[in-house]
Amino acid sequence: MTLEQARQVLGLGPTDDPAAHVDALSEARERLAAMVRDAPNDTIALRYQDSLQEYDRAMAALREEAERKRKEKVAPMMALVPGSVTGEPIDSKRGDFLKEPSPSTPFADKTPPEPESKPAEPAAEAKAVSDAADDEGTGSSGLRFALYAMIFILIGGAGGGWLYFHMEAEREARLKTELIFLEGVGGKLVEARRWDEARLAFGKIEGLDPGSEVALRGLRSIEVGMREEQEQFVGYWSGEALAAFEAGRLEDAREAADKVIKRYPKETEVVALRKKIGEARRAQLRSEAQEAVQAAIDEKDWEAAGESVAAFSLELPGDELIVSMTKSIEDAKELQRKEHQRARELADAARLRDQGQFDPQVLEWMREAVALFPDDPEIRALYEKVASYSRTIQIPGDIPTLEEALAQARDRDRLVLSEGTFEAGLAVNVAVQLEGAGEGKTILQSQAASSPALTFGPKAKGATVSGILFRQEGFDASENRYPVVQVRAGEVSFTDCIFRDGSGHGLEVIDGGRIEASRCLFEGNGWDGVAARGSGSRMVVRESRANANVGHGFEAWDEAVASIQDCIAKGNARNGILIDSAADGLNLAGNEVMGNREYGILLAAGASGVVSKNSSYANLLGGMLVRFASISVEVEGNRLESNSGPGLILEQGLRPEIYQGNTARKNRGTQVMSGARFSESE
Repeated sequence: MTLEQARQVLGLGPTDDPAAHVDALSEARERLAAMVRDAPNDTIALRYQDSLQEYDRAMAALREEAERKRKEKVAPMMALVPGSVTGEPIDSKRGDFLKEPSPSTPFADKTPPEPESKPAEPAAEAKAVSDAADDEGTGSSGLRFALYAMIFILIGGAGGGWLYFHMEAEREARLKTELIFLEGVGGKLVEARRWDEARLAFGKIEGLDPGSEVALRGLRSIEVGMREEQEQFVGYWSGEALAAFEAGRLEDAREAADKVIKRYPKETEVVALRKKIGEARRAQLRSEAQEAVQAAIDEKDWEAAGESVAAFSLELPGDELIVSMTKSIEDAKELQRKEHQRARELADAARLRDQGQFDPQVLEWMREAVALFPDDPEIRALYEKVASYSRTIQIPGDIPTLEEALAQARDRDRLVLSEGTFEAGLAVNVAVQLEGAGEGKTILQSQAASSPALTFGPKAKGATVSGILFRQEGFDASENRYPVVQVRAGEVSFTDCIFRDGSGHGLEVIDGGRIEASRCLFEGNGWDGVAARGSGSRMVVRESRANANVGHGFEAWDEAVASIQDCIAKGNARNGILIDSAADGLNLAGNEVMGNREYGILLAAGASGVVSKNSSYANLLGGMLVRFASISVEVEGNRLESNSGPGLILEQGLRPEIYQGNTARKNRGTQVMSGARFSESE
């Protein structure tokens, strides 16, 4: 860089003395260094860094110019030194001492020639004095050599010292510039949360300037930033995981928790939450698999059932439920085989008894045969034949509405409803055969605040209903809510029907009414799925399901009798099955009760009966509760597993050894709790 360029960079005129502007130049340099540190990004920081280096080069050029001028000022003094750059050249004869001395002629033996006599000048006088001293003896030449050598050493030392300090100043300037640049870059990397790169930048500062306060502050800011980042990251994603977990979005919860654990594996609270999520997910997978398998079994779709088990095996290999579901499929296949055999036996019996006229026994046999084996064309044809002996009314083909058909119907008439939705809210007081199109295709509905969809009275004894979906529209929150279907003192059998969305019970049996329900679904009702109440009332339910009702799945109380076999009660807001009736003849056998919010089975009262071979699992308060009032009921062979409360709870006064025939395992807390106490209100 030229001197003129340096002055332009520093803002000095041609005649300005840099020494007079030292403070201002230093302050300007510090401002430029601050711009490097505070640059908004690396690109701008590099631009400022280039300017800072240019500024330092300019200052170095001026320092060199100042040093040159200083040397010019001392040049006259150097003129006194023979052989100097500014002094008189050393006479060739007198400069012989700088040459390599001859080996044969020692330096001390040489005698300089005498000078010619001429007018003395200042320098000549000095030379004459020196020559005179030389004439005094041979030792004078050694003194002269020592003097010259000392002068040259002083001159060389001064020049070398200046060069050393000049280079040292340049090195310090470059070091300071690099430290400022690294500090600025490190700060930007900390702001960008690029911790590893920031640590390298401040580590380099520490290497260049050991013990640097800048490096210490930078490394400390990295640690603080990393802690803040961890707290923010963990707080956000653990909150997301907890919220999703509480909302039942287990997959979202798992993904959120895994984000934290992958990055910060020592976050114990999140690890514990992840474990809970895993357990809940496992329970969910088990429940979904059971539902899928059960739905396939209900549809007799054995291939789909097997695929569901296989998919579950991939999710939870080795789970004991795999064996259980596989067995359920095999049992269902065997049951289907027996049902087909039973259907053929009933059809054979009906053929033998058929006399070409209406016979209620023949019709009942064939109705059951069709329900057991609906896809057999021979059984279906025989049923149509014996059913034709009674009058068949097609609705709306023969009569437009069900209300008109019921008004004209006689006992044993067959009323066949087509696919579609029919407004009902009707009373049935005749023993008709009411048939729908099946599988939810025929719908009878009523307004929840007005009436049940159908009410069967005493004169409907012997009525049959099949293949119809019953439901209510709207919701009634009054104390005396209507059920979806009510049987009052009549006797009705329901096959392949659905009772859904009622404000009250799905199916209610009162006033000594009796019902038999096979392969029915009671779902999403405001009270119980099926309820029987009052002396003489009786409910016989087989192979049916009561799911997600606000009350109990199945309930019998106030002297009603219940027989519930091979049914499922799942996800009800209270108990799966509640028996609170001091009537004889209780029969609960082969049922599965799961996922209910209270107990799987609650035996509050019972005069006599059998509760056997039921499976109760994953219920919130416990598997089965037996109150003292049920002491006469035989309870044995039941499996009570994986409930959130105890497996078996016995009220005070009941002896545990009487109930040893039941299996309680994998329940949280006590497997069998005896001596339990309850208040009168419980």
